[in-house]
Amino acid sequence: MTREDPQRTARDDERAITVTDSVAAGSLVVVAVLLAAGLGLGVLYAPSDGGSNVTRANFSFEHFPDDSALIVTFARGDSIPAGELSVVSDETNRTWAALANMSESKAVSQGSTIQLTGTGTFGKPITTNTQVRVVYTGGNETRVLDRWPPDSGGG
Repeated sequence: MTREDPQRTARDDERAITVTDSVAAGSLVVVAVLLAAGLGLGVLYAPSDGGSNVTRANFSFEHFPDDSALIVTFARGDSIPAGELSVVSDETNRTWAALANMSESKAVSQGSTIQLTGTGTFGKPITTNTQVRVVYTGGNETRVLDRWPPDSGGG
């Protein structure tokens, strides 16, 4: 049989409790620091829209050179009233509502499509040299949301 020293065991238990409490306190401090750092980084690097409700939308374009036509499709983004969306090329400027023969208040959303041709409502043939911009005009802003061809830059 082994003989236990009650005084030594109590002292060992006391040290074990002290070490356990220290480890627990240290762990809580580390977790608190990591949590604060994570929240701080999240606030610093969170995407911002500049403090306003900026309308965002992307469009896809399919050109048919033989027909001088361009199909414009709302690919993704915020729904936009058809009267606040225009398709512009040089002096030609038509609302999505006019091009799609729909109410100006009806929402244009993912999958909505229009066709631009010289013989249709747009009234201008679309060649490889034509620059087309999809423009949002609503609230207090006017912005080019997308353009074709994509590398046309200005205009």
